[in-house]
Amino acid sequence: MSSLQATRLSAILTMVAAMACLSTQDTLSKKLMLSLAPVMIIWTRYGLQTALVSVSLWRRRSPELWRSRQWRLQLLRGVLVVGGSVCGYGALQRMPVAEFTAVYCLVPLAVTLAARFVMKEQVSWSGWLCVAGGLMGALLVVRPGGDVDPVGALLALAGVACHTAFQILTSYLARQDSPLTIQLFTSVFGFASLSLAVPFFWPAALPWPDLAMLFLVALAGAYGQYFMVLAFAKAPASVLSPYLYSAIGFSALGGWWMFGHLPDATAICGMLMIGGFGVAAGWFSQRKAPA
Repeated sequence: MSSLQATRLSAILTMVAAMACLSTQDTLSKKLMLSLAPVMIIWTRYGLQTALVSVSLWRRRSPELWRSRQWRLQLLRGVLVVGGSVCGYGALQRMPVAEFTAVYCLVPLAVTLAARFVMKEQVSWSGWLCVAGGLMGALLVVRPGGDVDPVGALLALAGVACHTAFQILTSYLARQDSPLTIQLFTSVFGFASLSLAVPFFWPAALPWPDLAMLFLVALAGAYGQYFMVLAFAKAPASVLSPYLYSAIGFSALGGWWMFGHLPDATAICGMLMIGGFGVAAGWFSQRKAPA
C-alpha cells in the first residue's frame, strides 16, 4: 500500500469514527430532549469542546495554533455549525426519527455535488454510483411516511443546507489551519453565542442522570467534530462523502439500544447496501491513487 493509499484509508476510518461519535450524540440527545431544552444540550457540548481544545492547545505550547489564517471563514463555519445544530434539534423535536434521518441523508449527496461543482474536484462514475447506492440504502433503512410537520421539514432542510456548507468549508479550512485551531474557533463561537440564550432555558432542577448524559453528549459531539476535521485534512470530500452514510447504521444501533427499535429485513438490506457501497467506494479510490 502506497503512502497516499494509507493516508486515505486513515481518513476513511477517521470519518467512520466521527460518524459513530455524532450518532451517539444524536441518540443521547433525543433521550435528553424529553427533559431538557435543545439549547442546553448544544451549549454544554460547545462548553466542553472549548475546554478540551484549549487544554490541548496549551499543552502543545505553540502560539500560532491560537491564530487562524482564515478567521472570517472560521467565524462563518461557526455560524453554520451552530445554525445546523439548532435547526437539527428543532426538527428532531417536531418530526419522527425516520423522517428526520431521511431528510439528513441528503447531506452526503449534496456534499458530493458541491465537491464537484463548487470545489471542482473530480468524481468518477464509480464514485457517483457508490454515493447513489448508499443513498438508496439509507432510504431503505428509514423509509419516511407521509405525515411530516411542515415547520419540522423546513428546519430539517435548513439544517441540511448548513451541514453541507460547513462540511465543504471544513474541507477547505483543513488545508489552511490546524484541526485544533478550527475546533477552537467553532467551539468558542458556539459557546459564546449560546451563552446569551441558555439562561432563559435553564431548568429549575438538573438531576445527576441528566447531568451525566449531558456530559456524554458533549464529549461525543466534541470528538465527532474533531475526527471529522482530521478526516477532511487527509482526503478530499468526494472520497469521504460515501462514508457519511455509516451514521445510518450507528443510529439504527443506538435506536435499538436506547429506544428498543429493531430494524426489519428491509432496513437490514439497506444497511448492507450502505456498507457494501462504502467499501466499494474506498476500493475504487485506492485503485485510482498513484502507487
